[in-house]
Amino acid sequence: MARISEETIQRVAEANDIVEVSSSYFPLKRAGSSWRALCPFHREKTPSFHVNPQRQSYHCFGCGAGGTVFRFVMEYEHVDFPSAVRRLAQRAGVPVIEEAGSGPDDRTVLLRKRLLALHAEAASWFHENLLKSPNAETARTYLQSRKISAETARSWLLGYAPESRNSLLDHLRGQQFSSEEITQSGLALAREEERESEAGVSAGRLFSRFRGRLMFPIRNDYGEVIAFSGRVLDPAAKTAKYVNSPDTPLFNKGRVLYGLDKSKRALIEASTAIVCEGQIDVISAFEAGIQNVIAPQGTAFTSEQARLLRRFVETVILCFDSDQAGQKAIGRSLSALLGCGLEVRVASLPQGEDPDSLIRSKGVAPFRELLSAAPRFFDYALEHFAQNGSLDNPAGTLRAARKLGPYVAAMTDTVLRESTARMICVRLRITEAAFAPHVKAATHESETVTMGREIQRLPIQEGVRQLCRLSLIDPDTKAWLAKQNSPRPHELGEGGDLLGKILESSLALQQPSAQAAFMATLTAAEEVAISELDLDRPQENSLLVAQDPGFALAAPRYKQQRSAAAAQLHKHDLTSSERTRLQTRVAEATKQILDLQSRLNDV
Repeated sequence: MARISEETIQRVAEANDIVEVSSSYFPLKRAGSSWRALCPFHREKTPSFHVNPQRQSYHCFGCGAGGTVFRFVMEYEHVDFPSAVRRLAQRAGVPVIEEAGSGPDDRTVLLRKRLLALHAEAASWFHENLLKSPNAETARTYLQSRKISAETARSWLLGYAPESRNSLLDHLRGQQFSSEEITQSGLALAREEERESEAGVSAGRLFSRFRGRLMFPIRNDYGEVIAFSGRVLDPAAKTAKYVNSPDTPLFNKGRVLYGLDKSKRALIEASTAIVCEGQIDVISAFEAGIQNVIAPQGTAFTSEQARLLRRFVETVILCFDSDQAGQKAIGRSLSALLGCGLEVRVASLPQGEDPDSLIRSKGVAPFRELLSAAPRFFDYALEHFAQNGSLDNPAGTLRAARKLGPYVAAMTDTVLRESTARMICVRLRITEAAFAPHVKAATHESETVTMGREIQRLPIQEGVRQLCRLSLIDPDTKAWLAKQNSPRPHELGEGGDLLGKILESSLALQQPSAQAAFMATLTAAEEVAISELDLDRPQENSLLVAQDPGFALAAPRYKQQRSAAAAQLHKHDLTSSERTRLQTRVAEATKQILDLQSRLNDV
């Protein structure tokens, strides 16, 4: 299996300061030598999330989450370790070196690389067509009518797909991409998929999916092209106005937000996302200076898209068209957005306008005013019901309650959900008991849940915990413990396996970057256990403490002696003297354990 080299992991750790990384997601405040914030992994009112710049680690004293910069990105962004390394590497401009392997995972990695290269080549080809091909004049004229300049087209890598069914495929084959790779990219259709529009064409041939369309590359949040959306330019064409790439190994439309690669920083700074329906709306708003803007792939939000957006913002302003389709899209998006704890507001666009047309016709100022005045969804909906007369009769009030109840149920915060329900009841002039049946019971996550997963705690004996600490802060102690043959770490009981991993590591674990590379090899529970250790406090004579025969290495022996003596006490044929002797052994072992515990607390 291919894996990222240890050298790369260490270089990425060195290049990414955990304070800078974590503060790019949410604000941190200095607290002495560390930084703190409200924990992003559980709900709390008092900051218990601490970031330590010296150790380059974080720990929450509320829910127990902790680890290095890699674990932070993994938990915050819902990604695996290799993805976290790659994101941080891209952030710092560090090249990722992978060690070769074999097997299906490596074939998957290779396919992904090939498809990314193919999409990059296709995007460049489409873009060159738009800029230079005589056949793209219609596309250029259309962009001019939408006031999209050549500079903007270059910035967003807009392109043109010619009417030809084969020219793109011929170009890609000329760049050494196989027909199988072209098919897997979604850029080609087989004859069976073209039967209705391409009747009579011989079986087995491939055709370009996008023909005669203005092309919008769809990027992931790394900025890599992973799919395309094509807009038809012939108003008389009897075909879909927009065609998107199908799901591929690179692309799932329910997990991608258009424009996110460009708008991430603005989203974080504003803590608000302006959500538009289409790509041109996003481009127009962004180029006009409103850069905290994105669009879903389709009009309705999925739960995956909402969770992705929740990484960056707390509030969403929906700017869907004012027509019936746009209003339906608002309803289809709400459950996912509210379910992720996002505040949802709705901007009321003038009839017949969308963000692009409003900016083009009246400038950006009226659009900004419209965004600033956007009411919370529930206020927007209640005002809509009031204006159309629904609240003037019992039947209309019932419809409003039925409509709003499920959206209230989707809200994850209990206080917000109950206060919103009370507000709705006042506006509808009904009792909370009458509204309650329309608010379906919701099951909520535990207060100590991190990104949908409970924090796993590693059982670890205090003596073993202290040996782990001493090994991490003092290389001589680590070297001495590694040479001991008896007892071996795994014989020390709970936490012994973690100590064994520390002793087996060849890295200089006193260095934060080396420690980050080492912790990348641990389980989440082991990483949390290390994040809880007080590694900043120096230990005098740490080697002598570890070498003390009465220290942690003796604890398992004392407990074993006590357990053995206690087990023998259950025998029925013991003499009085034997029973006294065993009771004394249990008492002595217990005293030794208590004495050891007292000494460990002083370490």
